[in-house]
Amino acid sequence: MSVTHRSLSVAPESTFGSLSSSTGLPDNSGLTYTSIPCERDPIIIYGDPVVSERNDARDGTYGLPPEPDTVWSSGNRVRRRTGQVVLRVDLTTIGTGSTSYVNNYLGYLLGAGFRTTLGSFESDTVAVYVSDNQYTPSETSTNYVVGSLIGINRNGRAEYSAITDNDVGGDVTLSPAFSGNYDGQPAYALQTFYPGQRSAQLGTTFQSISFRVDGVGFRSYAYGCRLESMQLSLDNGRVMADLTYQAALIQDDHGAAVGPVEPVYNSGAPCFFRGSYVVISDASPTSLTDATTGDTLGRIELDVEDFTLSVTNTLTPVGHSNSILAMRDMEVSDVDVELSLSVSTINTAINNDFFNRTLRQVVVGFGPLTYGQGGAFMIPAAYLTVDPSKYDPSGNDITRQQLTYKASRYGGDVADGQAYNTPFRIGFGRGL
Repeated sequence: MSVTHRSLSVAPESTFGSLSSSTGLPDNSGLTYTSIPCERDPIIIYGDPVVSERNDARDGTYGLPPEPDTVWSSGNRVRRRTGQVVLRVDLTTIGTGSTSYVNNYLGYLLGAGFRTTLGSFESDTVAVYVSDNQYTPSETSTNYVVGSLIGINRNGRAEYSAITDNDVGGDVTLSPAFSGNYDGQPAYALQTFYPGQRSAQLGTTFQSISFRVDGVGFRSYAYGCRLESMQLSLDNGRVMADLTYQAALIQDDHGAAVGPVEPVYNSGAPCFFRGSYVVISDASPTSLTDATTGDTLGRIELDVEDFTLSVTNTLTPVGHSNSILAMRDMEVSDVDVELSLSVSTINTAINNDFFNRTLRQVVVGFGPLTYGQGGAFMIPAAYLTVDPSKYDPSGNDITRQQLTYKASRYGGDVADGQAYNTPFRIGFGRGL
C-alpha cells in the first residue's frame, strides 16, 4: 500500500452530524459527495481518539489502557475520533452552468462558516447613472439585497462595492463609490457570504458539512464539520484559500475503499488578483450607530502588490450526552477578521488613521468579472492595528506601506433582510 494518491470529497448535511434516527450513529447513505479539486498534500486521515486516562492505584510501575470516550452499539465500542480537516483550494468560480453556489462545492465549503444571500437576479443593466454611489436599476430596486456585493466592469477593470440601500425613490445606493460614469453597464450581483449576526442567524452558519477521504486501501469520514478558519493568500496572483474545519466525529470505513475520486472542476475562471482594485473609502463609515440612510462614501485606490486575509471563527460546542457527537451543534461564538496589505505606492492621506482611530471601508476585488466569474471581499468598517506612517524600506528596492486592518462594528446599511450591517462579506459572480 505504498501509493498515496488520494482525494477529498464534501457533502452538505441536512442535520448536524448526519445522525440516524434509529441508531443515533452517523449515516452517510443519504449524503451526496463531490470530490474537491484541492491540493493533495494536506489530505491525510484526520483526527485522534478521545480517551479518559486511567490513573488507578497500582502495585508497580506499569500503566493501564485508557478508556475510549465513545458509545456502545450491539455490545461493542464505536470508534470515535475528533480533530481538524485542513485543505487548500483556489477560488475557481461557478461559471455559467448554475445560478447559485448553494449546490456547489465552493458554496458547501463557505456555507459551513458563513450565512449566504443571493437575491433574485444574476445581473441588471444600469438604466440611469445618478452618481458614483447611486443608480436607477432596470430591476425593481427592492430586489437588490442590502449588504450584498455588486460588481461592474469599467475601463476594462472589475470594480466592486456593496449595496447600502435598495429603495431611494426607486434607486439603489452603494458604498464605496465606483470610479465614474457606469451608465448602461451590467451590474453583476455576487452571491455573498457573511457571518450570522442577528436574530435566529446569530452564531449559525448556512449548514454543516461532511468530508470523505478516499485513497488506495483507505476511506475515512468526518461528520459535523464547521469552518474554523479561512486564510486567503496569493500564489503568483491566483487567490488560494487555506481552510480549517473542526469535525465533531471522524471514523474510518477502510473496508469500503474504492481509491481516489476524480475532482469535479467548476467551469468558471480562477479568481486572480489582476484586473481589479483594492479600494478604501475616503471617509469613515457609520459604525457605532445605525444609519437611517445608506452610506455613500468615496473611494481611494491603493496600489497593493500582496495581501493576506484571515477569518477565524471561535467554535463553541453545544454539549450534550445524547449521542456519540457529544454535542448538539457547534456555534460560531466569535469572529475575528484581519487583513494585511502590502502597498507599493505610499498613500499619505491615511498616515494618521491609526492615531485618529479612523475607520475605512476596504474592498479587495478579483478578476475577471462576468457571469459566473469574479469575486471580492469587503470589511465595511475596518480599523488599523499598525501605524501606516511607519514605512517599510526593508526590501532594499522600494519603500512600502504595510497596513493591517481588523473588522469593527458597521452600521451604514439601511435595515433590510439579513445581510445588512454585517462586519465581513465575501462574494462570487453567479452564473446564468
